[in-house]
Amino acid sequence: MRKILLLCLLLGLMVFGGAVSAQDGSPTSTISYLFVACENHAVIDFEGTMQPGYDIYVQVFLAQGASGTQLTNLIRVSVNNEYQVSQTLNYANGQTVLIGQFASAQISMARENDPSSTIFSDTVQDAQDNCAEPSFPSADTTDAGSSGSSITTPIIDPVTGNVIDFETAEVVGSSGIFTPDGGVLNDIIVRQAESVVQIGARPSEQVEFVGRTADPGLIFAECDLFAGANPGLLWDTDNLTVFWSWFAATPELVQEHLDTAQYEVFFTSPYTYRQIFPRILVSQITQREDGNYWVFYTANLGDGFRPGQYRIDYYVTWNRAISDGYETFGPGTQNEGLLSTCTFNVEVNPFGLEIRRDNPTVPLQRGS
Repeated sequence: MRKILLLCLLLGLMVFGGAVSAQDGSPTSTISYLFVACENHAVIDFEGTMQPGYDIYVQVFLAQGASGTQLTNLIRVSVNNEYQVSQTLNYANGQTVLIGQFASAQISMARENDPSSTIFSDTVQDAQDNCAEPSFPSADTTDAGSSGSSITTPIIDPVTGNVIDFETAEVVGSSGIFTPDGGVLNDIIVRQAESVVQIGARPSEQVEFVGRTADPGLIFAECDLFAGANPGLLWDTDNLTVFWSWFAATPELVQEHLDTAQYEVFFTSPYTYRQIFPRILVSQITQREDGNYWVFYTANLGDGFRPGQYRIDYYVTWNRAISDGYETFGPGTQNEGLLSTCTFNVEVNPFGLEIRRDNPTVPLQRGS
């Protein structure tokens, strides 16, 4: 779950934090949102100010990054002037989000009758681990159709800040690490040439984008050992979700791991003593693109982390010898235990957004 404040000018300029006014005196719109993925519906709270002629559009998906299976059609939420509204969006066709799975919402501002006239668009995700009640009364809504007739969200290069043109983009790397939502961690990193003539600062010179990954806040617990797995530049506004996984040649061998594995996963920070993860979500066993069967472990830590360096220590042993179909693990084997780490830094967001920085908590984990 993530809460973030964004300000948009009528002209489409996105501004973060602080008091904002257009030079020509045109009105501004603001939006603050809180997204919670539940088993058979999603709850989204909205508040802010909306300029005349514009509304909020939202669509929910079974994956991170507003991709994958559509859980809802595109919904227009009618708001005017100052607003505080909540929407409960039921998933279509009896679909559900299982414990540990991610759902995401694409949230946009556009004209009341033209969802393609977007002045702002962003995505937010949440791992399904509990639900929440709406904070505000509901607003009038209109079904704006499926994504086939909805807005198209521009994809941003996380390093340069450019809108990606996939016809000219260069694919330069991928971690190859599967994620709990069915994707791949930091999947496609692109770089695009900039125009020779550039009005204003070049996107590659905008410091706030440099070092950001395609999955900001999604942290692989073994990232120090795998190329391309580093979580990159993290801000205090990012929702931190830690995950790790296990795979085997058959679902029965994965279940054998689940029955015998003993994990010790610790979180070390400059603010608190080394802590364990008190609440870990375990996914269902699923087959992935490599033909193997996988299980994912997820811990959602929330946002509001104070600046500093953090480390995850990951250690797994087994109470008897097992096999994954390729190697053996446990007592008496060459793999009696596996030890990994992930080291990362959190910085204050560069946009001046005010956020309650009280993480890491004691005991650890206030995310939901």
